[in-house]
Amino acid sequence: MTRSVLNPHAKTETNEQPSPGIKKRDQYKIAVLGAGAWGTALAIAFARSGAHIQLWGRNETQIRRMTKSRRNERYLPNGTLDANIHPTHILSDAVKNADAVFIVVPSSAFGYITERISEHVSDGTPVISCTKGLDPAHNTLLTENIIRNIPQAAPLYLSGPSFASEVADEHPTSVLLAGDFQIACELAAKIGSDTFHIQPDADMVGAQVGGLLKNVVAIACGMSDGLGFGSNTRAAIMARGLEEAANLADALGGEAKTLLGVAGAGDLALTCTDPQSRNYSFGQSLADPTKDLKAKTFEGAASVQNACRLMREHGLEANISFAVLDVLAGEITPKEFVPTLFSIPATTPEQAQIAS
Repeated sequence: MTRSVLNPHAKTETNEQPSPGIKKRDQYKIAVLGAGAWGTALAIAFARSGAHIQLWGRNETQIRRMTKSRRNERYLPNGTLDANIHPTHILSDAVKNADAVFIVVPSSAFGYITERISEHVSDGTPVISCTKGLDPAHNTLLTENIIRNIPQAAPLYLSGPSFASEVADEHPTSVLLAGDFQIACELAAKIGSDTFHIQPDADMVGAQVGGLLKNVVAIACGMSDGLGFGSNTRAAIMARGLEEAANLADALGGEAKTLLGVAGAGDLALTCTDPQSRNYSFGQSLADPTKDLKAKTFEGAASVQNACRLMREHGLEANISFAVLDVLAGEITPKEFVPTLFSIPATTPEQAQIAS
C-alpha cells in the first residue's frame, strides 16, 4: 500500500509497480513556477533528464530576454537553458497539462500562485513546494496551502543544501523530496540525475521545519560572525538551532530524525557558513551596517515572526529564533544578541517540567 498524503508516516511497501499511465522520461512535462535563481537552476537540472520544462516568470521582459539569450542574466548568469526549457510569462500555459508543478516563489506569493493555478491542475498531479517559510495568511506549513487551494493535487516538498549556481554548474547535489512516498519515488526516478540526487521521503513536516528554521539560524550565525566571534560560537548556534528545529518538527507531528539528513543538518551547514547564503549575509549586515543588502529577499527575515509564534503556540523554548526576532524587532542590538543565546536550554515542555 502507498503512504497517505495526509498520513506521511504510514507504512509502505517498496516493491510497488509504477502508477498507471506514468510517462517515459522524455515525455514528462514539468512546470517550474518562479524564474529566479533557484527556479532557473531547478529547470536546468530537470531538463537534463530529458523532461520538457515550462519555466514561468511574471516579468514578461525578463522572460523574452531569457528566451532569446537562453540565459537568466539577472539571477543565474552561469546557467544555460537547454532547448527543452521553454520560458513563459503566462501562468496558465505553464501549468496546463503539466505532469508535475514545482512552485519556487517567495512565501508571500505562495498562496496567490496556488489559487491562480488550481483550475489548471489535474487530479493527482504532484505539486511541489520549493519555498522556505510558512504561509503568512494562516501561519501553517506551505504544503497545507496546497492541500487547501489545490485539493486534487498530491502535495510534496523539496529541500536540501543546494546553491543555485552550483546546481546549474552540475556540482553533485543531494536534496530531499518529501510527501506521498510512492509518488516521491516515481518523481525522483524521472527527474533526478547523477549530479542532482533526489532522495524520496515521507516526512513532509520535518522537511519543511528544517527549511523554515535553517534560514533563521543562518541569520543568527551571520550576526555572530559579523560581530567577530569565531567558529566555536557559530557551531554552538547551529547545534542549538538544529535542536529547536527537531523540537518543532516533533510538536507538529513530524520526525526529529529527518533533521539529521540533508533537509536539516545538511541545509543548515550550507546556509550558516557560506557568504553565498543570503540569510547568512543578511545576518552579517545587521552586525555591520555598511553592507547594503536591501534589494534582496530574505526568507528567514520574512518568516521569523511567524515561526516564533508557532513555537510559542506549542510551548517550545527557542532561544536562537527568539533572539533573532528580538534583533529584527529592535528589542535588542546585535551586540546584545549572543549573550542571550545560551541563558536557557532549548527544551520541550516535558523536559522543562522534569528539570523543574
